Amino acid sequence: MYSKQDRRPGWRDSRHVCALSDGDRHLGHIVLNAGQWNAFDATHLDDKRSGFRDLGSFASIIGAKAAVEGSCAKESQVSRLWIS
Repeated sequence: MYSKQDRRPGWRDSRHVCALSDGDRHLGHIVLNAGQWNAFDATHLDDKRSGFRDLGSFASIIGAKAAVEGSCAKESQVSRLWIS
């Protein structure tokens, strides 16, 4: 979960959806579908400019979260994200 004091991004988790936020912005999310975690970067549009950037499907929640964190850190200069 994000820290209100230093605005460090953090995850809000449920059984089927996890969202990454810095308290002000939704940065990305992962969704469990048919046993795979689908990862999305909410800071960028997809190629058709009709939705969030699709980062792919992952067998593990850790891999999916890492993909979202890596995309956000790389593209929007987020200095460091933490997996909870």
